Amino acid sequence: MANLDQTTILIDNAYEGIKNICINLQKDTGASNLEVKSLLKLIMNELEEKGEQKTGFGFR
Repeated sequence: MANLDQTTILIDNAYEGIKNICINLQKDTGASNLEVKSLLKLIMNELEEKGEQKTGFGFR
C-alpha cells in the first residue's frame, strides 16, 4: 500500500479508533455485537440528520 493519500490515512485511523472504542465498550459493559451495531447506526443517523440540517442536502 504505497502512496496512500491523506484522506485514506485519516479514514483508516478513524476506523481503527472507532473499532477500539467498540471493543472497549463490549469489554466494559458486556454489550453484544448487535447492541454495538445498533448504537453505531444511531450515531450515523444523527450525523446524517445534522448534515442535512446544515446543508439542506442528504448524504445518500
